[in-house]
Amino acid sequence: MATPETPRTRRTPRAKVASDGVPSTAPAAPTAITSLAPTPEVAQSGQSGYVVPFVHVHLSERLVNAGFWTVLAGSAALGVVDLPLAALIGGSVYVARHHARSGA
Repeated sequence: MATPETPRTRRTPRAKVASDGVPSTAPAAPTAITSLAPTPEVAQSGQSGYVVPFVHVHLSERLVNAGFWTVLAGSAALGVVDLPLAALIGGSVYVARHHARSGA
């Protein structure tokens, strides 16, 4: 905490010193940028579905959809989510998926 006698100052990073003892003014090397495009191991042509993170198990789209709708209906039936909210979530997901498939 800064006191009136000693004002707080912002620390500046130290310059990198080369082996000859002269500070280096060269910019740092740029970091590598990786592509976010799917790799051939993750998305193979002709396969539709999802890959479970950390486990790298391929699940079909039909199985993922069945699990989503089952969990949504079960949470509404158990009262975890109110019925109007579950209907809103289900309708929104249905419209979003239909919109994504139509390519519009």
